[in-house]
Amino acid sequence: MPEELQKVLRMRDLIAFAIMTMVPIAPMGIYGIVAVLSGGHVPLVYLLAALAMSVTAWAYGQFAYRYPEAGSVYAYVRETLGSHIGFIAGWVILLDYILIPALVILVSALWLEAETGISMIIWAIAFLAPMTILNILGIKMTARATMALFLFETAVFAVFVIASIVKIVTDPNLTFTLKPFYNPDTFTLNAILTGASVAVLSFLGFDIMTTLAEETIEARKVVSRAVVLVIPIITFFFVTQTYLAAVIHPGYNFDNPDVAFFYIAEEAGGRWLQLLTMLGTVLAWGLGDTLAAQAGVSRVLFSMGRQGHLPRIFAKIHPKYKTPYVSILIVAAITGLLIYLLTLKDLSSLINFGALTAFALLHVSLAYRFVKIENRPALAVVPGIGFLLTGAIWYGLDIFAKEVGLVWLTIGIVYLAYITRGFKVKTILPVE
Repeated sequence: MPEELQKVLRMRDLIAFAIMTMVPIAPMGIYGIVAVLSGGHVPLVYLLAALAMSVTAWAYGQFAYRYPEAGSVYAYVRETLGSHIGFIAGWVILLDYILIPALVILVSALWLEAETGISMIIWAIAFLAPMTILNILGIKMTARATMALFLFETAVFAVFVIASIVKIVTDPNLTFTLKPFYNPDTFTLNAILTGASVAVLSFLGFDIMTTLAEETIEARKVVSRAVVLVIPIITFFFVTQTYLAAVIHPGYNFDNPDVAFFYIAEEAGGRWLQLLTMLGTVLAWGLGDTLAAQAGVSRVLFSMGRQGHLPRIFAKIHPKYKTPYVSILIVAAITGLLIYLLTLKDLSSLINFGALTAFALLHVSLAYRFVKIENRPALAVVPGIGFLLTGAIWYGLDIFAKEVGLVWLTIGIVYLAYITRGFKVKTILPVE
């Protein structure tokens, strides 16, 4: 019989994984950029982005109930549209999952290098090595570490909220206002849509929990519920912190938009709060996000290896810890290489291409399932809306992301043609 993963996760673990992948204080790192693009309407664009991603989360929930296995969108599309299209879905989502650890480690390492003068290479190793070890030691250990980081990020968020409210209440020059949601002086539809196209990227990673289905107790029920619940939870984090920041620092004029939030934190509570928010952001991205994303992508590789779409070694499970340790080590090696090959901008663009392309295939698959398989065509309206929203955001990707993403897609199709003898046969399941 094929080796099995250990079932130990519960709903709270899945939600913590997803939230840590998205980073509960993610807007702190890109607040200034979104503020400039949206004309100061940061909480509004995060709210709009949340509405768009809720449709995709619903689609994930529908599939997670029907197919509670580790492959996520790869498995969902495979079981609905067939093995070949399923492989394409898995191939493009890898471009998202496998780049996330490199992106978050690079961001954290560069910030720490700027603050301490210590080489980013040292910081990158300090993030990557322990997270790889934790993932190999078992999903239970990984879940505990993720939960601890989740609680820390929640504490940072709570401290910022309290300090900001105190600042607003005690400063006669500040007042609670709805202008961050609608300011007639700066509001334009184009600015809001442009800002939302960037803000929506903070939600990428909510689907990471679906890759852990085979390690979840009562997966069919738990995963399908958790993937829907996580969007409103993370939206509360995003909208609350950006609203308070917009009240404390009205407008969108900053000396350096890249670090705008940290100066707003200093306005709210002083130097100590600035350092706390910076520490929280670095740990969330460098440790929490790396841990959760590495766990997720290794499960997709495990599933593809088990199905014969990748070499059998990807499906190898550690005899003691019951984790796909070979896939985890391969992900770590690729992450280390990517940190030196690509820039932050390149990584961000490519991640978006992989995620949005996979989301589009997900919506097509669900619509097909409702119409052709389950004979419930009325329900196909929801994934249809999701496809249009995803397609609109995909259209806004920069040219580099589209060019490299399409090259990646072409490589995948050529590889698929090779292992299926020109698409004539299905891949053969590995026999143990």
